[in-house]
Amino acid sequence: MESRVRDLDRVRELRSARVAAVDRSSAGELAEVLVARDGATGSVYVVKLLDVHPRLGKVAGRRLLAEIGVAPLARLHDLTDLQRSRILDEAGRP
Repeated sequence: MESRVRDLDRVRELRSARVAAVDRSSAGELAEVLVARDGATGSVYVVKLLDVHPRLGKVAGRRLLAEIGVAPLARLHDLTDLQRSRILDEAGRP
């Protein structure tokens, strides 16, 4: 029973981190999300963040990922520093 509670807490933590990251990206704060190095935020799909970003959107975001060689289901922790920089260049640095 204790492990189930611990697992549910972890799922809740990951879900809230994902929602917070998507909310920040939709508010145009993609740079803050990309530099976050915590484990919960690192598991967010990059495509989700780009889909809701006001400057990119679904089509431009996916096109950008294809151009820089990022897999469609890549997570934040999978990105290299160069890929992060390229995404920030396209999304507009703060």
